[in-house]
Amino acid sequence: MLFDLVIEKLSGHDSTGKVGKINKEIDSQVSINDVIFTIESGKGTVNFISKYNGIIEKLTIDEGDTIKKGQIIGQVSGEKAEESEIKAGESNTKKASYSFGIAKPVIKNYDVDVVVVGGGPGGYVAAIRASQAGLKVLLVEEDNLGGTCLNYGCIPTKALVNSIDIIEKIKRANEFGIEVDQIKISIQKIMDRKNEVVNTLVSGIAHLMENNKIEYINGKAVVQDENTITVKAKTQESIIKFNNLIIATGSKTFMLPIEGSENKDILTSKELLELNEIPKSLTIIGGGVIGMEFAFIYKGLGSDVNVIEFFPNILNTLDEDVISCIKESAEEKGIKIYESACAVSIKTSMDGSKIVEMKVGDETQYVTSEKVAMAVGRKANLDSLDLNKLNVNLNEKKNGIEVDDFMRTSNPNVYAIGDITNKIQLAHVASHQGIVAADNISGLNKKMCYDLIPSVVFTAPEASQVGVSEKEAINKGIDYLTGKFPLMANGKAQTMGETKGFVKLITDKATRKIIGGSVVGVHAADMISTISNLIAAGVDIDEASHVIYAHPTVSESIHEAILDLDGRGIHFSK
Repeated sequence: MLFDLVIEKLSGHDSTGKVGKINKEIDSQVSINDVIFTIESGKGTVNFISKYNGIIEKLTIDEGDTIKKGQIIGQVSGEKAEESEIKAGESNTKKASYSFGIAKPVIKNYDVDVVVVGGGPGGYVAAIRASQAGLKVLLVEEDNLGGTCLNYGCIPTKALVNSIDIIEKIKRANEFGIEVDQIKISIQKIMDRKNEVVNTLVSGIAHLMENNKIEYINGKAVVQDENTITVKAKTQESIIKFNNLIIATGSKTFMLPIEGSENKDILTSKELLELNEIPKSLTIIGGGVIGMEFAFIYKGLGSDVNVIEFFPNILNTLDEDVISCIKESAEEKGIKIYESACAVSIKTSMDGSKIVEMKVGDETQYVTSEKVAMAVGRKANLDSLDLNKLNVNLNEKKNGIEVDDFMRTSNPNVYAIGDITNKIQLAHVASHQGIVAADNISGLNKKMCYDLIPSVVFTAPEASQVGVSEKEAINKGIDYLTGKFPLMANGKAQTMGETKGFVKLITDKATRKIIGGSVVGVHAADMISTISNLIAAGVDIDEASHVIYAHPTVSESIHEAILDLDGRGIHFSK
């Protein structure tokens, strides 16, 4: 008898999903409960289970196809099983079931080459790299796979940034000959899209764990001794013996110890990503990367935004001309910036609004807003594991785990990567530290190098920097040349209506080699990689100037900045 293969179930309440790995092809023999293929969706991954004994006669899907509930995706000839014989499609995202205190947890023992504690961009990358080397790997994550970056940081923030970019483009539509009568912003739909992006990527990491044969346990790791950790859940207690441990437990939000900061209604970056109403006004304490990104986001949503920055400049580590460009854009949009300002206290008025007291020089000033957010940095999650039992030391400042260039701690069998080391708190640094740690566990002699770490700020315009900044060149006494090209002279930037910003390159005058660069403007986050490669390759001005860039592209501005290092720019004269 011929039966249709119908999509009856997806993960959670999802109505669509994507075809993952296909295990059975046309003319394949299938038995009851065989996994024909996997379905990936925002809420997780489920298996499409065979209800038949027979032969697959037809299959109309390919890996990566989008499918929906009720869709017929093939046919099988054979016999149908009784309902009692059929298992439900099991999710690959494992969840603890409830025992209601009756059943005792099952004790399961593991013996692995590598256990990674922390499933963020450092931890899961390290796990995959170690598995690729043929090691037996187990990953433990207390929260969601992807860590802070994917769930509460980089990815959801950029999803909001892109929603704001759409809003700004619509506001400027008339410049491009398009008339738009009204813009209606739905914060709920914006947040829903952000959550969908996050869930899709979390599901993708779960799929990577499966594909790389990495055992994954969701729960809190507890150190028993230098070679053992345990993870307790409702239905299972895991005892894990390991040869090597990689600590990748990340960081947490730092709160200024000022009056009122302990109040539960003071927001952090996490809460700013979860608001279901747009505040009429918002004060952000901290004008660094996190603070300024959220300032542009919430101003774009319609909030009146204040930024209080302790240092003389917002984004204090960037060059002055980069800061000036972003600050000018922020002020044009109506963001109020208070620099060299020290937040002293946060008080709540009778109507529930917040009053931030700050010192600006010798004066005391006050800013009132509906909401207040703290964005003054993050601190290493040093209490995540018992480091004493692991014989792992902290660094001199006691603000991170001490590691060498190979990412080894004071215990040669324990490695630490990412924010927990407090070296450079960036996701791409954590990922590369994870690769270095895994490679050294695998017997390769690899060192971590911090000379070429690109940094990016997703403001409007974007800003990025890599290598030696002009500020650093001056402080180090380097005899240097600068080459600079404004985007207003770039054809592609003009067609896009995105002419704010510039490309700037720094060259060592003696060697004529490019040693640093900054990009401000459209696509700055993407273009910085080209400059990274020029520096890494050690090319001099003459070599770099003969690389051909496609036209019309914004990246041509890099070529023009190279030419300007010798005062020979083509499309702009100073």
